[in-house]
Amino acid sequence: MPDAADLNDLIGYLARTSLLTPDQATRLLDELVAFFDESAEEFIRRRHLELQQEGHRNTEIFARICEEATRRRFRAPAYTGRQIRRIVYG
Repeated sequence: MPDAADLNDLIGYLARTSLLTPDQATRLLDELVAFFDESAEEFIRRRHLELQQEGHRNTEIFARICEEATRRRFRAPAYTGRQIRRIVYG
């Protein structure tokens, strides 16, 4: 993770080279850092809730999360549906 000075430089750069205000650039950077800080377990729980709210059934959700988790930056192991179920429901 870059230090605060680097992040401030990046915010300034984004504000200068885009249509973003410094506040918008800060918010964008905060969102990106939060995205990349998400653990595999947090991703699984969040994604399960999102897919459930879209009306998908758990069987489909677990299979989809298994596939999606392999493409995430945390390089999650190949989860089974059972492992995902345990993460979601404890």
